[in-house]
Amino acid sequence: MSLRELDQRFRRWNENRKKMPEITATLPEAIDLMALVMQAGSDFQIALAYYVEKGPSGPLRDELELVQSEIRTGMPRVEALRRLRDRIPEPSLQETARTIIHGIEMGASLVPLLRMQSRALRQRRAYQAEKRAAVAPLKLMFPLFVFIFPTLFVILFGPVIVHVLQGGAP
Repeated sequence: MSLRELDQRFRRWNENRKKMPEITATLPEAIDLMALVMQAGSDFQIALAYYVEKGPSGPLRDELELVQSEIRTGMPRVEALRRLRDRIPEPSLQETARTIIHGIEMGASLVPLLRMQSRALRQRRAYQAEKRAAVAPLKLMFPLFVFIFPTLFVILFGPVIVHVLQGGAP
């Protein structure tokens, strides 16, 4: 592998690494919007076009816009979604793409699948937030012991020590 190829792979990896949190954050809302449009009687492609047109700008919208353009140029929906799944290494997006692909291949209604997927992603996000909140006190212990407690001791006991050193009674 040449140095140029390594550089390109690193740049792609770094771009993807920066996009992942934003994709994870916006994916449940995107799924809900597409499910709502599909529940109103439209098909998947129209729901995708609606999100690309009306959804908030960001990496998820850019990726779905690429999927939409691939579908418009004649690529089958399943293949475009597989390419999305392979292109973005974000687990929740890959799981969502797999669910949609499976629903399309089985001929099932995508609305219940999308609703269920959105609910699962929100629960996973809440669980991750709970995990981060549980770890926060442990991360605060070091600054507390190194910076705050010594300062507090100096403020509380400093005048007493100075008074004793000057020969006063404690």
